[in-house]
Amino acid sequence: MTLASRIAVMHQGAIQQFDEPQAVYDRPANMFVAGFMGSPSMNFIPGELTRLDNAPAVAIALADGKTATLPLAQVPAARPVDGKVVLGVRPEHLFRYSENLKAQKPALALLTAPVEVVEPTGAETHAVLKVGEREIVGRFDPDQAPRMGEGLPLGIDMAHACLFDPQTQSFIPQAAA
Repeated sequence: MTLASRIAVMHQGAIQQFDEPQAVYDRPANMFVAGFMGSPSMNFIPGELTRLDNAPAVAIALADGKTATLPLAQVPAARPVDGKVVLGVRPEHLFRYSENLKAQKPALALLTAPVEVVEPTGAETHAVLKVGEREIVGRFDPDQAPRMGEGLPLGIDMAHACLFDPQTQSFIPQAAA
């Protein structure tokens, strides 16, 4: 990503996306590109489009069998036939939730996720969290790192979230409300 003004991501001999590196990272054409770019790679969480307070949202299953409804920062430009989507969130867009952070990031959505693994790496700490049947990875500042076994109040920055169609695995564009 650092050596080119434009990059092509290929899979099985076909170009999946050709664009500026940051555009490929921020708005991947499909789930293959999203998973290929970045380390740790993008987290994928199955969900369903719904409404919350008359605004677009995505409902996801939690590890305790409950459902979290996360407001979308933008309106999906297309809706899959059955309303099912895959929510894509990069590890750096997961935070330890606080009211102060919510004031700085208005699109921050809250849910609670059990911490299964904590991996200090020096400048940052990676944590494996359980969301529904999925494990997701978050990057945390060492001072805000979760502890093993903690029920982490997790903030997801929905302003950076991506939606994908689970059938085609294609990116679903979103537009301002």
